[in-house]
Amino acid sequence: MFTACDTEFENPNNPTEDVVLGTKEGLFALATGIRQYYSVTVLRQVIEAPGITTRELGVTNTFLNINELAKGGAELPSESGGITNPWTTILKAKGMAESLIDGANTVELASGTKSGLLAYGNLIKAMCLGALIEMFEEAPIDNASDGAAAFSDKATVLAECIMLLEDANDALAADPMSDDFETSVLWSSFSLEKTINAFLSRYQLMAGLYTESIASANAVLNSSDATNSMWVYDANNENPIWNRTVNSADLNPQTNFGLTGDYIPEAGDGRIDFYLGADAGFANADAGGQALSEMLGFFSSSTASIPVYLPGEMMLNKAEAYARLEDLDDAVIQLNLVREKTTDPLGVNANLPAWTGDETSKDDILEEIYKNRSIELFLTGLRFGDSKRFHPDFNVPLEANTTNERNRNYYPYPSIERENNPNTPDDPTI
Repeated sequence: MFTACDTEFENPNNPTEDVVLGTKEGLFALATGIRQYYSVTVLRQVIEAPGITTRELGVTNTFLNINELAKGGAELPSESGGITNPWTTILKAKGMAESLIDGANTVELASGTKSGLLAYGNLIKAMCLGALIEMFEEAPIDNASDGAAAFSDKATVLAECIMLLEDANDALAADPMSDDFETSVLWSSFSLEKTINAFLSRYQLMAGLYTESIASANAVLNSSDATNSMWVYDANNENPIWNRTVNSADLNPQTNFGLTGDYIPEAGDGRIDFYLGADAGFANADAGGQALSEMLGFFSSSTASIPVYLPGEMMLNKAEAYARLEDLDDAVIQLNLVREKTTDPLGVNANLPAWTGDETSKDDILEEIYKNRSIELFLTGLRFGDSKRFHPDFNVPLEANTTNERNRNYYPYPSIERENNPNTPDDPTI
């Protein structure tokens, strides 16, 4: 089991740590291993646990871990694999990224190879920290070999994410990545620069840096690079969400994306047919018994590619940022770009008319943005944080609940971390 005090890592060639951190070839192998581990093992945890907590996914078997997440509440145990698995896998990937960063700063490398490795390592570390701080109230920024990693609050962690990504941009601007790094580590369906800016926009928005978030989103949307960054899969490395839904039927998407009331998608919203198929029965009664649908979209086959980020997120980031800056006209423009979209490069097209709500009401605009984020960004791991950001005063009940918008604000810290790290904070109540 992996805790914040451990720094071991794995990669396909299984080199020793000295080899990995002491040679360019070892660092390239580690970088490749990070990609495989994150896309298959970590991404499942980034999507699955929050997806159950916020009703995107319905539980169809009696496995204790996922049923505990579906019920949530104050009695969600710290021993639950439903929270232990995200914690351990994300921390492991973060440790791998930290090792890559350390190695890139130690080994003698061509300048463009060093900048590429540093930017890539910073990106992965920021992604891991960003995922952790949406699930847990505090998180360790750096793993510690002595078993006493320090924890930081959300504002501090988000500031670290932003700094890592800004440093990544600065490194590539000063020394563009080498052909050696690009051909050995990256893949054709991945733009390092655009991905760095996409996550920078995401974390700047979460941190309340709205003007900066708009600029970072623009850097993605206006880029001359037409690459859509995707996690790619094959017979040996299968799409992890397909594996948990279509292949194993442990989970299925909830009908209407798990949304209720005013958030139910409008008739004719093209994203319904993109993501959701035919009726697929109901979730377990103990887990809520909600109506379920067949899984489509980016998770319909074992080799379907999953976006690292969606172009629609950048538009919705801008819409929210403009709204929170009181620029309601531009917020509605960005919102309608998403609603009226018919040529999305990934096929996520709402094909709806312009919004007809009250364009003078900031609250109404934000609610429509939240609704569209919940649909457009289905199963990206973002709804948990979105729910807390848009609805911070939502009264999460202490008792187990299977129908509310969310049944926790943060997860308790896994017991294995508390047993190994004396700095583990007290668990949040809910």
